[in-house]
Amino acid sequence: MTTQKIAIPTADGQLWPHFGKAPQVTFVTVEDGKVTETVVKQAPEHEHGAMPRFLSAEGCTDVVCGGIGGGAVQLLNQLGIRLHGGAPTLPVDEIVSRYLAGTLIYGDATCHHDNCGGEHHHHE
Repeated sequence: MTTQKIAIPTADGQLWPHFGKAPQVTFVTVEDGKVTETVVKQAPEHEHGAMPRFLSAEGCTDVVCGGIGGGAVQLLNQLGIRLHGGAPTLPVDEIVSRYLAGTLIYGDATCHHDNCGGEHHHHE
């Protein structure tokens, strides 16, 4: 049996365009290509490294997201979580069905200060 736990940064059932600033995370468990569980949880506060560590603690294998900063990409890689960035802002069920069908189209996942809708705050 192949099991994936996919994390999707969300708000109101739709993909949130910036990985680290999402108010919620939707966790979708997939076994042998079929969704077996969907759970929505509050995301951690926006601070450097918080989201990747939260997803790792939740046992995530994959992340489907829109824009994401370089630090988060590196940390996800270090934690062994596969990143599928640059996904469009769509309802979660549409994201999941396209992801599972292999038809989800990804754009640019690079998040820069001037096009991600806000500032990044890095805490030492």
